[in-house]
Amino acid sequence: MTAWTLTEWEWAQLPLSPAEVLVAQAHLGSALSVEPSAEGFRLRAQGVAGMVALPGGTLHVLPKVPALNLLALLDYTAREVAWGEDAVGSGDSEDLLALLGALYVRRVERLARGGWVQGYREEEEERPALRGRWLVGRDISRPPTHRHLLSCRFDEFTRDVAPNRVLLAALRVLERSSTFGPRVAAQARSLTSTLADVQPLAEVRAAAKVLASDRRFAAYGPAVGLARLILTSAGAQATPGFHPLSSFIIRLAPLFEAAVTRAVAKVASARGLTCHAQRSSSLDMEGLLTTIPDLVIEQGDARLVIDAKYKLPAEGLPPADDFQQLVTYLACLDTPRGVLVLPAPGAVPEETTLRLRTFGRTSEVRVVRAPLGGRASTVGSALESTAERLVSWLPRLPSECRPLAP
Repeated sequence: MTAWTLTEWEWAQLPLSPAEVLVAQAHLGSALSVEPSAEGFRLRAQGVAGMVALPGGTLHVLPKVPALNLLALLDYTAREVAWGEDAVGSGDSEDLLALLGALYVRRVERLARGGWVQGYREEEEERPALRGRWLVGRDISRPPTHRHLLSCRFDEFTRDVAPNRVLLAALRVLERSSTFGPRVAAQARSLTSTLADVQPLAEVRAAAKVLASDRRFAAYGPAVGLARLILTSAGAQATPGFHPLSSFIIRLAPLFEAAVTRAVAKVASARGLTCHAQRSSSLDMEGLLTTIPDLVIEQGDARLVIDAKYKLPAEGLPPADDFQQLVTYLACLDTPRGVLVLPAPGAVPEETTLRLRTFGRTSEVRVVRAPLGGRASTVGSALESTAERLVSWLPRLPSECRPLAP
């Protein structure tokens, strides 16, 4: 099997067949740009990381930022996790999936050592003796030959509950797929044996409800978060099929937007500001057309619009379309200031301020690049530091809330 490699946002010449290119496009969609060439095809991936199983091998897409930092970003987006004790491997490792698998089995091992938590699950069963609630209506409709059994509904105290089911389902993916490496597969196989009485079901929503309502499962949060990623990104071939490897793709644009939203909302709340995420505004007088900015920070009549874009332009500024979209938001909300937040692969934030003339008015737009490089343990604090800079730009005086003079 051949392995081909793409680095995010960089063009690469690859000797793929037309059939292999079609499979890659089916998995990656608009995230993959393809151009034919004399030697095969030129490809560029943007906003994704992971791997795609092709008929003749595997296409690996490497993230522009360190792989370990992406996992830290995933954790920060889901919830606050202390990364000092969970860091796996070195910060410059490029093998995203090996790191993901190793981190997941380490977290599950920690739970297994502490003992699996049991919970109550509702069961229905026909029994010779009554247990729990008797389902009278069901038994009345049964023939006399079967009335020696009672239909019962009761709560069973068991390990076979949604959080454990989700963890086991993700372990089965790691065990059966060579995507994450033989060492991770062996560790996953060993851990599945400790959950022999649990069904491997991907009940992610049910698991989230249990974690939110039963504090005995509080320690499960980080592991369940990674399990959800593994289950939703593993693709159709997570179990053995025609191809020996499974496809596994992480979509980075919604991940980055969610992380920025979390950081800004946290900082705004600490300052007593109102933060609206994905709130629609009318674009026309009849309310038939709407716009949905990522974030709007408010204090009284002052507003600041923030739009997060996972783009890594090689140099210069983002495309003009991104600025046009943002100033449309500003016009709808009648505020002069907006921010475009982009990722920066380094450890130092970058910032540029522009004055734009559109719709007969002048708007001030700040382009802020949030640093995703540096140490994985500092990704969350770097995002919150960037959020502090954004929130501080909120107009404070009534004169600042009016459109800027052209």
